[in-house]
Amino acid sequence: MAKRVSVINFKGGVGKTTVSFHLATGLAKYYDSRVLLVDVDHQSSLSLVCLDEKTWNDAKKQGKTVNSIFLHFTIPGTPLPNKDIILRSPKKNYPKLDLLPSELQLDETELELGSSAMGDPFLSEWNKRMLIAKWIEKNNIDEDYDYIIFDCPPATKIVTQNAIAVSHGYIIPAIPDEVSTRGIPHLIERMLTKIDAKMTTLATYLKTKEKQIERTYVAQTKHLGIIIFRIRTHGPAFSGYLNDHTINLEILNRKYGNMIIRPYIEEGIGVVESMAESDPVYDSDYMYNVSSRGYVTVFKKITDECKKRIDAI
Repeated sequence: MAKRVSVINFKGGVGKTTVSFHLATGLAKYYDSRVLLVDVDHQSSLSLVCLDEKTWNDAKKQGKTVNSIFLHFTIPGTPLPNKDIILRSPKKNYPKLDLLPSELQLDETELELGSSAMGDPFLSEWNKRMLIAKWIEKNNIDEDYDYIIFDCPPATKIVTQNAIAVSHGYIIPAIPDEVSTRGIPHLIERMLTKIDAKMTTLATYLKTKEKQIERTYVAQTKHLGIIIFRIRTHGPAFSGYLNDHTINLEILNRKYGNMIIRPYIEEGIGVVESMAESDPVYDSDYMYNVSSRGYVTVFKKITDECKKRIDAI
């Protein structure tokens, strides 16, 4: 059975897509793992890293995006799609890496999910959060992969809750500045006491009504760690980092200890350049800005540590 992981933060621009992409490609490259990347962010940044624009547009026209899963609820009578919505091996160097892309229309679908209801209100609330679970279960997706990684938007609305409901764990990327780290405690608390708790309440109620609970549903999504992204170096500083980043990093380390995943990803143009070429840094060591900061080693070590934590749950 595949281990399923969400990459999430309330804040945008903190490296969710970069982390998702590098974790998936790292698992495929260094561990020969079968990996499915699922883009559940309507901004579709991950999809555009993995696909050229023509392939992405063709996928949208053919209904081969994650949005088609949610239409099963928002448009009554629409069947759940089959596994042929998955795009196979979009990166030629990664034959075991597949993608379920997103599209901008997902933002409208999110609004429709929030305002739609069917029959029993409790069952309706459950079903609109179980669409990805139902799709995975219907198509035996778990049997095809070792890992499924969800790149989530900077929000915990219904689409994101679909990813959380099937995820065994979640990873939080964060820039160590006040703005990016402020929401981390709230996010962790919300995952436990709001999202997981609400799903548990709904599941308990439905069991009393003898309703079947999806086997892909995960009652408690475990916090796997925080990845420090774009930390800014400052040579003269004792810590080696910008003062503001040092202060916030110390706060995070005091509060979360070994939940901080090492090494840190230093800010540098190399990662941006590599992503602009639609490649992970593993394939971009020829670039000076990648090799000079040792990004290949950094991301491989992060992949190694994440894999240990994911495999342990």
